[in-house]
Amino acid sequence: MFGLGLVKWVALILVAVLAQRIYKLMEVMKPYAEMNFNDKNCVLQGEMFGNEDMVLGKESVMLFAASGNLHVCFDEGSAAAGDGGIWMLDMKDSSARPKQLPIQGYPHKAFHGHGIYLSNATDRLYVVNHLGPKTVVEVMKVEYSPVRISHLKTVQSDLFLRYGMNDVIEGIDENEIYVSRWQVFQPSANGWNNPTSFIEAIYPKLGRLLSMLFIPLTLVYRCDLKKDKCEAASERLFVGANGMTISPDRSTVYVVDPIDKRIGVMSRTPSGFLEHQEWINLPFGVDNIEYDHQSGDILMGTIPDFSAITKHGPEATEVPGGLSVLRREGERGTWTTHDVLMHDGSKLSQISAGVLFGRTVILGSPYSKGLLVCQV
Repeated sequence: MFGLGLVKWVALILVAVLAQRIYKLMEVMKPYAEMNFNDKNCVLQGEMFGNEDMVLGKESVMLFAASGNLHVCFDEGSAAAGDGGIWMLDMKDSSARPKQLPIQGYPHKAFHGHGIYLSNATDRLYVVNHLGPKTVVEVMKVEYSPVRISHLKTVQSDLFLRYGMNDVIEGIDENEIYVSRWQVFQPSANGWNNPTSFIEAIYPKLGRLLSMLFIPLTLVYRCDLKKDKCEAASERLFVGANGMTISPDRSTVYVVDPIDKRIGVMSRTPSGFLEHQEWINLPFGVDNIEYDHQSGDILMGTIPDFSAITKHGPEATEVPGGLSVLRREGERGTWTTHDVLMHDGSKLSQISAGVLFGRTVILGSPYSKGLLVCQV
């Protein structure tokens, strides 16, 4: 009798947990209530596919974007995706168009950029690069006048999941980086659509189920570039650890969890481990974030309607998105969000990143073609 009673209680608890997760998923799928489009002055520029992330250079003069045709890369493998690269846009020249920059001394045959970070303290550019057999982080040197990029180092680790790493930031100095892992499982080198085993075939469905149940299984890694060693830098706190940024004093790291609609605020300890301090709950999903050193705001590429994401790629439905800023009112006050630009997705579907320069907003997407240049 005791055994049957225990089973009933366990079943009731599981049903209650499942009901709570279903309710939460329904709430997540509700479109952002204040989705007001102000995208009339937006022009699509460039022919490159998959500009998932972007950064501003010194004095906000140059914008750097990493392209990689990520939809094809993830589904069919990097070999089928064509080549990506690093693109530059002169923000002070209204007639300028995106221009691909050669990477001096680049050692690999292909390039499929994902998350990107530029340190104005060290003039180093870091990019998560999906090569197919493995995912790595490229370290490059940026020179200005004229702009030139030189390859310095490829960071590799057995901890890096193939196609499963997302973003990168520089830590306390040029010898430390943090890399976010957004996937629980990894596909074959030829992508999710080409599994080589039964277990690889069920990974996509299992991964989606875990996400829908909001089970946190992903984390952030820390790499010591002097020792060529990477290790876990956080607990498994995130459903899908995604975009990251770091405060100017390098003491606080912000990590996005898109489907949970929140950002984890992490404090860097002397050992480099990241201790969780608080969650910033958001009214919409967010992909990539960048710290604006001048204003102190955090710029966010927004996902205001998860329900519109029915499929990816060039034939995707028009998924809206835009640029918003996250601001703390007072030294330890409430976090507030302010929408700068909201695009309906007709010109660039599924926004992942945005930057702001004066009255100009640039938006990027992981799967669509080009950069969207808007005046606000």
